[in-house]
Amino acid sequence: MRLKYFFISLCVLIMMGAWGCGPRVPRDIVQKVTWEGDFRTLQVDTDQYIDEYVIFGGRIISTDNQRDNSEITVLQFPLDSSKRPQMAKESNGRFLIRSDSFLDPEIYAPGKRVTAAGRLIGAETRLIGDYEYAHPIIKGDLWVWEPRENSFPRFHFGLGIGKTF
Repeated sequence: MRLKYFFISLCVLIMMGAWGCGPRVPRDIVQKVTWEGDFRTLQVDTDQYIDEYVIFGGRIISTDNQRDNSEITVLQFPLDSSKRPQMAKESNGRFLIRSDSFLDPEIYAPGKRVTAAGRLIGAETRLIGDYEYAHPIIKGDLWVWEPRENSFPRFHFGLGIGKTF
């Protein structure tokens, strides 16, 4: 009988942990995505994908505010199932996020992780050093991810006597 309650309690804990790990990017936004392909493919032939609804993420390189709009340059990284950038993976390039709103450079500071979902509106070629580089441009919604303190589960159970240092 005690074993039965133990397994029921364990299942409840696992389910609660799974609910807490859900995506922060709203499901209705993810369902709008019309193109989920390789970033490099999009970068090489951007014109073919204009007006597609895309979702990409990465690490902010810079935030630039103009009189009429704001722009964030992002170093792209692949997304995990919750649409969070996987910084341990290899980057496939850079992209721009444009917004008609003011984007505070302290909130959207270099090094922060972001996910952007929206319409692909074109590409702009800019110099990186002496190299001309095509930056796809997304106009839409943006999510800033807080750094994870630990990547292991947030619960622990054990049996016996133990000591931690």
